[in-house]
Order: sequence, then structure tokens, then C-alpha cells
Amino acid sequence: RMKRALVFITILLAIAASSRSGGTSSRAEDKSPVTRSQCNDLKGNKLWESSTTTVPIAGKPGHFLLTEEGKGNYSGFKGFTSNKSEFEFISDGKRLEPVYLKRQVFSDGGKVIFEETETFDNDKGRVECEVKHLIKNENNKKAFNYKGDIVNQFMMGSYIRRFLQAGEKEKTTYLVNDEPALYRVTLKVVGKEEITVKGKKRDAYKIYIDPQIGLLS
Repeated sequence: RMKRALVFITILLAIAASSRSGGTSSRAEDKSPVTRSQCNDLKGNKLWESSTTTVPIAGKPGHFLLTEEGKGNYSGFKGFTSNKSEFEFISDGKRLEPVYLKRQVFSDGGKVIFEETETFDNDKGRVECEVKHLIKNENNKKAFNYKGDIVNQFMMGSYIRRFLQAGEKEKTTYLVNDEPALYRVTLKVVGKEEITVKGKKRDAYKIYIDPQIGLLS
């Protein structure tokens, strides 16, 4: 349980650092399809960089495809790696729902060392996950049932954005990750301040993400 808690905390830190949580999937609604992000350590040294493109899927109204490509030194992998992710989701004004995720991580030599897939059936409230650690020759398949909202790391930012736009102060959802595991989390607005970004004043919110994991919540 302690290991699971530490893994979950790491995921939340990655969400906070990545442009994914800043709303890459919500960029589709802003008509700005490309975002770029960079993660530095506390000394300012670059750890990794990535670019994300979000475009509507032809013939599927309300469906979008988010493609992320990154490279650098990522937590959980030794040395320099690169990665590519494709994530399909629905964002039609009423719904914000995940559909399918495929993520691959490559060694410095270009060999696939990690694969992850998530397939969502939102009508039945079920997600099927498969994680392959190819170097370790490990393959982990799990399926989870859920009732209500569900997000992953690629759509957390969009979900929080809608939560704020609706004027809500607290909301509970499910979060699926690459253990694979499913957690129930509560989002709470604990603060708000006005900041200036590129000469424009914007509202900045402090969001507390509380994972429901028993004694370690």
C-alpha cells in the first residue's frame, strides 16, 4: 500500500509538471492545436521536453485525437528515452470522456521498451488496461468497473478546467494510471489568486487532489 501511495504521488507530480494537465486536450476547444512543454529539475537542468497536437477526428463529431511525442530522462526509466502517445477522447460541450489510449516508450536506440493501452466503454462503465514492460518481459492486464466520471493523465487538465468553469468547489472522479490501477480522487478548490501572464491578468486556482486510498489518503 505504501508503494502504491508513492507511485500515485509521483503520478500527481508528473501531472502537475506536464502540459497535459495544463489542458492540452482542452486546447481543441481553444482552436490552438499544438502545445509544447519542458520539465527541469530544481537546478534548472532540462529533464525532458514534449510536444502535443490535438485535432478533431474526421467523420466522428465531438471526437479528438491527442498525439504527444517526448524525449529525455523520465522517472521510471533508465537513461534517455523517447515516447509517443495517441489518445482519443470525446469533448462535445456536454461530455468529456476518454475513448482509447496507446503509449509507447523507446530506448535511446529506438527499441520499444514499454507499451500501455487503455480502452474505455463509457456506456458500461468499464476500462480495460494492458501494460507491457518489454525489457522485464512482464505483461499486466487488468479491467476496472467505474460509475461516474473517469480521467487519465492526458485529460486531467481539461476535466479540472470544466470543473472550474462550472463554478464547482469540489468534485470526485476516478483516475486510471499505468500500474495499472484505478483510484477514486476528490478535487477541491482551496485557493484563488490573480496573476499576470504575458501582460494579461488571469485567475489562478489552487487545487487539492485527494486520493481515496484508505489510511494514506
